[in-house]
Amino acid sequence: MLERVIDPEKIDVQADCIEMSELYTGERVKNGRILKGFELVEIGEGDGIEVIGNCRDIMGIHVLVSGVTEDSAQAIESIFSEVINRMKGVEYRFRKENVRIIVSEEIKEKFSAECVGRVIYDAIKAIPAVRSVKVRIICDENEFIKIIEKSRGIHEVREEKSRNLKDSDVSRFYGCVSCQVYLPHHVCIITPDRPSPCGTLYGEAKAAEELKLVHYYFPVDRGRTIDEHKGEYEGVNRAVEEMSDGTITRVKLHSVLDSPPSTGNYAEAIVFYIPEENGFGIVDRSCGKKTPVGLTFDSMEKIIVGRQVEGFLGISFAYMKSPEFLKGDGGWNRVVWVSPKIYEYIMEFLPYELLKKIRTTS
Repeated sequence: MLERVIDPEKIDVQADCIEMSELYTGERVKNGRILKGFELVEIGEGDGIEVIGNCRDIMGIHVLVSGVTEDSAQAIESIFSEVINRMKGVEYRFRKENVRIIVSEEIKEKFSAECVGRVIYDAIKAIPAVRSVKVRIICDENEFIKIIEKSRGIHEVREEKSRNLKDSDVSRFYGCVSCQVYLPHHVCIITPDRPSPCGTLYGEAKAAEELKLVHYYFPVDRGRTIDEHKGEYEGVNRAVEEMSDGTITRVKLHSVLDSPPSTGNYAEAIVFYIPEENGFGIVDRSCGKKTPVGLTFDSMEKIIVGRQVEGFLGISFAYMKSPEFLKGDGGWNRVVWVSPKIYEYIMEFLPYELLKKIRTTS
């Protein structure tokens, strides 16, 4: 089972400022100081480490790299969580504009923006193709707001670009087992039409696997199509069964009710079945209220995380725009309830005929 997420032969990052070890990957930090953050790597010039502002409750990581392609640049973002999670007493959660860095009380005196900058710089500098690296650790509120909006825009453009590719256009998908350090039987399958529940796009996974810097992405030959409507493929089933140690034997990528994919740690939203209405609801992570089935997002996550549970499915916001969204179960025609944040999001692309059927109150 693949549990090591950084190849020490290629990125053996150490730091004088804080204790680091692969042993700390998977460490949960409770009741620590929480920093809101974001992650952005883009093509640009410059070299060195710049800390902007004093570290209090925000920390954005903005990196400029040269010598690599745009696809490789976006894949480098996945390195941040892996190296920071090797810091003793520090936990890095979520992706892109939803990053949270939790720092334990025991380590708070040693943890600093300068230390994070050095670790990120050394990790990226170790990539052979990279010519220069400029790491900006942003703790100033005004600069944070400015760059997180830039980050959101860049990620939206990358997401739109990825929509030009469909599942039917490729013979190879990608698997991810980064959550196995916490959830030993969870396997995520990332396809052009199905970004991961944490928001990783097909192009990001493909580029990251091709960089060969992390062990948790791996190619999955799609194989023979078993059910095109629900998204079941012979090669995917074989890979999931192998990487889950036989715990999961069948996966239908676009279904909630019939062999749905398992859900990892950082799903942006959860789809759930409402039996009384023979329809679906969707709740996002930020919603703290109970849904029509009497459960909050947190309650659902505890039930399904790391498991295949029919009637529940972790998804990303990006997947909501996919033409294959829940295709095996009727798609948006079966959705009857969403949390307010999701309704605001889907107003941008769903037709009024569908929106008027979807409520936001329980």
